[in-house]
Formats: sequence, C-alpha cells, structure tokens
Amino acid sequence: MNALTKNKSDRWIAWTLFAIAFLVYSNTLRFGYVWDDSIVITENPYVQKGISGIPQLFVKHNSEYKADKYGYRPITLTSFAIEISLFGNNPTAGHFMNVLFFALLCMVMYNTLRLLFSHHTNLAPFLITLLFALHPVHTEVVANIKSRDEIFALLFALLSLRGFIKYLHSGTLSALLFSVLFFVLAFLSKENAAIFLAVFPLTFFYLRGFKELKKLIVPLLTLLVLGAITLLVLKLTQPQQTTKSASAGAGVFVESGLLGNSFFYSDLLNQKLANAFVLLLLYLNNFFFPLKQLYFYGYNQVPVASWSEPSVYVSLLITLALLLFALMRIGKKDPMAFGILFYFLAISVYLHLFRTLADTMADRFLFMPSMGLCIFFVFMAGNLFKTDFSKLELSSLLRTPKSNVSPVFRFGFILIIVLLATKTYSRNRVWKDNVSLVSTDLPALENCARAHNYYADELKRRLYNTFNEATEKEMITHYRKAIAITKESYYSFLGLATYYCDTKKYPQGIGLLDTMVMLFPNTADPYFYLGQAQYYTQDYASAVKNLEQSLTLAPDVLSTYYVLSISYSRNNAFDKAFATIKKAQEKFSESAKIYEALGNIYFDQRNMPECTRATLEMLRFGADPQKVYGVVIGRYQYLKQDSLAAKYYNEALSKGIFRR
Repeated sequence: MNALTKNKSDRWIAWTLFAIAFLVYSNTLRFGYVWDDSIVITENPYVQKGISGIPQLFVKHNSEYKADKYGYRPITLTSFAIEISLFGNNPTAGHFMNVLFFALLCMVMYNTLRLLFSHHTNLAPFLITLLFALHPVHTEVVANIKSRDEIFALLFALLSLRGFIKYLHSGTLSALLFSVLFFVLAFLSKENAAIFLAVFPLTFFYLRGFKELKKLIVPLLTLLVLGAITLLVLKLTQPQQTTKSASAGAGVFVESGLLGNSFFYSDLLNQKLANAFVLLLLYLNNFFFPLKQLYFYGYNQVPVASWSEPSVYVSLLITLALLLFALMRIGKKDPMAFGILFYFLAISVYLHLFRTLADTMADRFLFMPSMGLCIFFVFMAGNLFKTDFSKLELSSLLRTPKSNVSPVFRFGFILIIVLLATKTYSRNRVWKDNVSLVSTDLPALENCARAHNYYADELKRRLYNTFNEATEKEMITHYRKAIAITKESYYSFLGLATYYCDTKKYPQGIGLLDTMVMLFPNTADPYFYLGQAQYYTQDYASAVKNLEQSLTLAPDVLSTYYVLSISYSRNNAFDKAFATIKKAQEKFSESAKIYEALGNIYFDQRNMPECTRATLEMLRFGADPQKVYGVVIGRYQYLKQDSLAAKYYNEALSKGIFRR
C-alpha cells in the first residue's frame, strides 16, 4: 500500500471510529446534570462567571469550594466556563461536548497506535480503539459531564505521546516541543496524566530497545524538567488531606462512611499492599467481565483486605505473571508487553499506596489504564487464533471467510463488540438523572451508607418541590439506613435533621441535632442548626448557647451572626445583639441580611424609626421591594399604628411596588 492510499485509509478508519463512538453515546445528549456535575459546574462560582472567570480557575485552588477538592484541573474547568458563556447552564451542551471529545479521543488513539505499532497493519489499532470506544466501563466518564477531565487527560496525553514518537523518528525539536505542550495540557486537565512521564521511557524502550540510550539524553532531560515541574505543581495545588475528624474552622466533616473509601484507616504498608492486589483483581474483572457496574464502589462495598485471604494471593500471582511476561517481552517489541506495562503504570495511582483517595475504586479510574488492557487483549486474541497483525489489513476482517483471518477470531470479535456496544448503550440510560442513577444501583449497594444517603438527598430535593407522603417515608428510611450502617454518617444525620426543621417538625429535628453535637462536638453546623431550631421554638437561651459555640468553631459564617444577634435580642440582651451585628459589619461587607437583623433588633426594642430605616436599607442590596415594604407595613399594623402603615403603603403604591 503506497503512502497516499495508506493516509486516505487511515483517515477513513479514524472517522469511522469517531462516528461509532459518537453514536454509542448519543443517547446521553438529552440527560441532565448528574452526580458531581453540580459541584464542578453549577456550584463553582468561577465556572459560573463564564469566560471572565477563567483567570481565577488557574490561580484559585484549595478554596472553600468543593470543586477544588478534586484537584488542580484548570483546563477542564475552562472548557466548562466557555460552555457557560455560550450556552448557560445547559446540560445538553455539556453532554454533547463530552461525546464529541470522546469521539475525537478515539480518532487520536487510532492515529497514535498506528505510529506506535507501525510494524503492524491498521487492523490491530482499529480493533484496539474500537474495543476502547465501546467498552461499558467508560460510561461513567462519558455520561458524567464532570469526568471530562479524564477524557481531556488521555486525549492530550496521547497527542503528547504522538509528538514524542515523531521526535524519536525524526529527531526534530518541533516534535518534542509539540509533545511537551500537550503533556502540560493533559496534566492541567487531570493530574493522573503525570503517569505519561513513565510512559515516554517505556515507549522509547519499546521502539528503540536498550541499545540506543544516547538518543534518550535530550528527551530524558526534558522528562526530568517536566517531572520537577509536575511535582511542584502537585505540591502547591494539593487538595486538603482527608481526615477523620471534623474541620472546626470550616464546619466541614469528612469521614470514611460517606467519603467512600474502605481503606481510609489502612495505614500499615502490608495492609495497603493487600488492598492494592485486591483492587488489581477487581479492575481486571471489571474490564474482562463487565457484567455488574456501579456508580459507586465505596465504603462496605470493597472490604479491607488482609494477607490471609486467598484473593490476595490469586491477584499476586496474576500480577507477577503478567509483569514477568511483559519485562521479558518488551525488548522484543511485543505489543502485549507494552499494553501490560502501560496498564500497571496507569492504574498504580489508584491503588492507594501513595495517597488515600476519596473513593475506594471507580469505573473512571479504569479509563486511562483500560487502553493498555485493550492493547493486551487484541494482540493476545490475535496470537491465540493465529491472526498476523503484521500482514492482515482491516479489509481482511471484512472479507468472506476465505481470507486468512481465523473465523473464530472474526466472529468472536464481532460478537464481543456487539455485546459491549449493547451493554454501553443500555448502561448510559442509568445516568439520565440522579434518582435514576442511584435507584438503579441501590439494590447492589444495600450495605453502603453513602448510597442510601445520596438517594435520600435526591428524594429530599423532590419533596421540597412536590410533597408526597410515600416519598417522605422512603427518604426517612434511607437516611436511617445510612445512620445504622455507620454512626459517623454526619451528612445523613444533618440531612434528616434539617428536613425535619424545614418542615417545622422541630421535636424530631432537635432530637437528631442534640445527638449530632454529642457525636461531632468539634463541628460547627450541628450547633448552628440546633440553635436556629431553638430560636424558632422560642427557646432563646438555648439558641444563644449553641449559636455561640457554632461561631467559635466557624467564625466566618454570616448566617450564624444573623440568627445569634436576633436570639440575643429576643432574650433581651440588646447590647450583645448590637455588638454581634457590629462584628458582622466589620467582618463582612454590608448586606441586606445585616440590615434585616438590625431591623429585627430595633423592632424588639420598639424603636420603630430605626427599625424602619434599617429595614428599608435592605433595598440598596437588591432585596425584594414587595417583601421589604410588606414587613414595614406589617409591623406598624401589629403595633396598631394604622396611620404609619397607611403612609408606607401609599409610598409603595407611588413607587409602583404595589398595585391598587
């Protein structure tokens, strides 16, 4: 095949893979925001600013926002910010871009594999990429908009690898610079792209062997510089380490039960190693037998392992066998060896050996490593069924059975592809919305506190929109299940307690909050909500006590100053009420909430001129004029000062706030 024909053929194949990848995920386009999409996109203030917020995405990290706890990923967040500017909060646009970028990734993967396996025909790269495009283990990444970070990381990393291979072939500096540029983009998309710093030397030894080490000097120096920069960025942008105890200053509680990691307390190296081998076995199982997929594999789903368990030794033997085979064969340019080593390099960051991650395991963690398994599987199948990828073109697979391709290989692979595509298209539907996602997988997560909590949270959101007695009962059941699984279910306690308080079922809410302040004495929120509930039930002395404690633990929360000041006022401690508001004014910029509190305090003193002045000040900060004037008029009516009530009613009429 001449070069021109080859290029045309490769373009046709690449676009075919693009179309297949796009089609298999096309049913996700009508889905909403799901799982962590809201945290990363709709609740991220910098993303919500659109294009104007992009500079902050590069310099703001480790902030109070949950999105920053995922890591330093400004490139991915920039893509979300651009979408917000163009389309607003439109999940259809987000899903479309995810599917588009995934399809582009498949094109790039095929072209990169063609370079990497240049001594083979187009058949193997096509089958590898097709297997990757259709594998159902990738549904979480593509169907969950937030996981675009995984797509970008691998997309840019493969473009970087492509530039590196071209540099090895040509020795041109431009190819090396191309590689460096895309590595930086990959790393700033998601930090797991850093593993390509090890993939580059692996690629060199695969293509050049151990006899041309001199040619590695320039790229090695480049890798050392990139590695140093990578480590520095990781150090500077490292999310706050997860701890078992509550963060008193921020009022944020993180614990194993709902964080999702069974290995949270596994501090011993030998125990971590046992856990790592169990995970390796589970990931291999999820790839080769993708029968049972879950949106969450967390606490109580993947138990902590020990060296007394047979599964650890089974995994150890499989791992050692694969690694020994790979190390023996990498010098002979065996693609299976490359695939195995790529897999182990990519999966190593998700084994909790170096840092305990938020989740025990996840399908998204297998996204990048699965490319290595796809390479291994295709070439292994080719060897088993005597399919010579160095001679047979893709067209051979499509011809009649008279071709040199084994009929078992041909029809077996077609069957696998059909089954995977069907499973992927079907699994996509689970990611339609949060309730669909959680309810589908909940039967398999019966002993998982986080799953019950998350499902209850979703039911709670629905109840706030439309009350239904059966839904309320189901919500309470699942909160209670989460609490029964682990007494450290902070968010389950809080979710149920705040629901009771929001629906004015104060005895139940206060009972749960009393339990919370005993279980989590160094966390601000339980004291705040308990104090607020006591304020609403007119137990002002108790409210003051708990709100003061909340303010001690979290001194930067305006809502606490607001409720505390009014509680002081209702307890006739007016000096303390005004002092609290003064502190709030010093700590925060003036706001409608501060003047609302002042209005309440002056009203309790029956100082109506100052009360009215403070309440009307709320209008300067965007408060609803109808509500503001309604409060003013209502207070004068309550005090039977009808002439003043009429005065402000007419004033509102004249301003067009009320209509006759």
